[in-house]
Amino acid sequence: MRRRPEPRLVRSLAITASASPAAPVPPPPPLPASKPPRSAAPFVAVLLRRGRAAAALLLNRRLLAAPAPEACSLLTALPGVRDAVSYNIVLAALCRRGGDLPAALSLLRDMSMEPDPGARPNAISYTTVMRGLCAARRADEAVGLLRTMQARGVRPDVVTYGTLIRGLCDAAEVDGAVELLDEMYESGIEPNVVVYGFLLRGYCKSGRWQDVGKVFEEMSRQGVEPDVSMFTGLIECLCKEGKIGKATKVKDMMVERGLEPNAVTYNVLINSLCKEGSVREAMALKKEMVENGVAPDVVTYNTLIAGLSGVLEMDEAMGLLEEMIQGDVVVEPNVITFSSVLHGLCKIGRMFQAIKVREMMAERGCMCDLVTYNCLIGGFLRVHKVKMVMKLLNELASSGLEPDSFTYSILINGFSKMWDVDRAEKFLCTMRQHGIEPERVHYIPLLAAICQQGMMERATILFNEMDKNCGLDVFAYNTMIHGACISGDKKMVKQLLKDMLDEGLTPDAATYSVLINMFAKLGDLEEAETVLKQMTASGFVPDIAVFDSLIKGYSAEGQINKVLKLVHELRDKNVALDSKIIRTIMNSLMASNEDKRILEGLPDLYLKNYCKATPSSCPRSS
Repeated sequence: MRRRPEPRLVRSLAITASASPAAPVPPPPPLPASKPPRSAAPFVAVLLRRGRAAAALLLNRRLLAAPAPEACSLLTALPGVRDAVSYNIVLAALCRRGGDLPAALSLLRDMSMEPDPGARPNAISYTTVMRGLCAARRADEAVGLLRTMQARGVRPDVVTYGTLIRGLCDAAEVDGAVELLDEMYESGIEPNVVVYGFLLRGYCKSGRWQDVGKVFEEMSRQGVEPDVSMFTGLIECLCKEGKIGKATKVKDMMVERGLEPNAVTYNVLINSLCKEGSVREAMALKKEMVENGVAPDVVTYNTLIAGLSGVLEMDEAMGLLEEMIQGDVVVEPNVITFSSVLHGLCKIGRMFQAIKVREMMAERGCMCDLVTYNCLIGGFLRVHKVKMVMKLLNELASSGLEPDSFTYSILINGFSKMWDVDRAEKFLCTMRQHGIEPERVHYIPLLAAICQQGMMERATILFNEMDKNCGLDVFAYNTMIHGACISGDKKMVKQLLKDMLDEGLTPDAATYSVLINMFAKLGDLEEAETVLKQMTASGFVPDIAVFDSLIKGYSAEGQINKVLKLVHELRDKNVALDSKIIRTIMNSLMASNEDKRILEGLPDLYLKNYCKATPSSCPRSS
């Protein structure tokens, strides 16, 4: 459709108005045989000859299309044309998110001093600024503006009070909202269902569930019927508090009152069920939704597909995607839909299907975003398809996207797990070259891979670089200590532990576990026992891995009595044992030359579990 040309008069006025007095816009260079530019004054005169109403209408059209700074300049340049609507348009632009509230308040003051009554503030003017203040969490100032409005003889309406009640409820000032509701009654202004809905949400957000019923009682007294939107708001609040059972009962109550839940109502419930992992119940709700004649929308499908992908039920997720495209009612998938499917497929390594889904995206004109690329790169790294990873990185660059911090984290982590530390380190350098400072999440996987390969000199260089760029934490020290333990470098371990304490960092359970494991393997059981005492004194409970290391150490040294002592300690503490430590216990005792009566004294459960795992070695099966 051809755009209607802007009125020449208003266009000329806009050019004149946008010029700043402090820094006038230089005139364009003169063209041959062209007339000199005319001032705006004659145009204003011509515009006003059409009548003020017509002139204001043209101005207001221009203000609606202009950016806020230009609109302000144009409003200031045309005092003989502007009216209250002109002001309100500019106020709305200034009060939008990211706008200029101080400028809006200043403009409202200027408006109140207009000589023409038709250009002075009305209820819309004040309500617009109040809405901006409430959105900025300045509800008290908005209420103060209400008092100014009333003092100047401007009567607030139901929208004004509704705006303030919503702002106060969002700020958890529900009692103030109730006071305004009482003021509405006294002023003869009847609250509508929207106002009651704001109050209901306020009680829910403040955790005052006992007062929710009062809202419905008051509505009944006033003859106001709750609508679907109000019930949906209550359901959403209940779901956010984890009260999904009660939320479902509210949905049933709606139906009993003759109100049919809409797609938004079902989507709220489906989303909450998926978040808590109840995907089966969410799918059942979708079925009920369809049976009740409510068509699932893209939000419904996206929520369910994300939920199914989260629990790796990818066949059902793919089935829903197919239903969207080939069902009776086609629902066009978006990038969120495809990204959720790709996330699940990549997580379980079904990369062939992931490629097919990617091709489906392209066929439907849905462009990959950075989230999609990150997902695919991570998936191909998990299955060690390096060529595909590099191909995706090239595609990403060609599409005009740039890798972000998360992309580099995926790459460094993926190549580190493959022990390709050279390539991982190269990506660490690349991200710095692109102005992204590495964080601990980037350093730690690479540091761990280098340590596991016993390259402690290289690890120390990276460790020091990490210290310089983003600081060290307990996890970084644990990684280095573990590496030093693998290398059997007790001196380095003790130095790292000292440095860690000097920096004010407290060893955690992982630190103690690594140290005990090292000393036990080296046969330094006295040192291992000392660390164990320090661990328990610090309030940490040794895990199965600690006991496994100690039992192996004592067994290697032939200290069977200490093995038995640890076994009974495990029993007394009701520690749940896995098959690995049961096998360690039994093998340690079986390898000894002690009489088999020792085995008879063990907890019966250990022997039963051991016999299940290794029936041929079970002492009671012989």
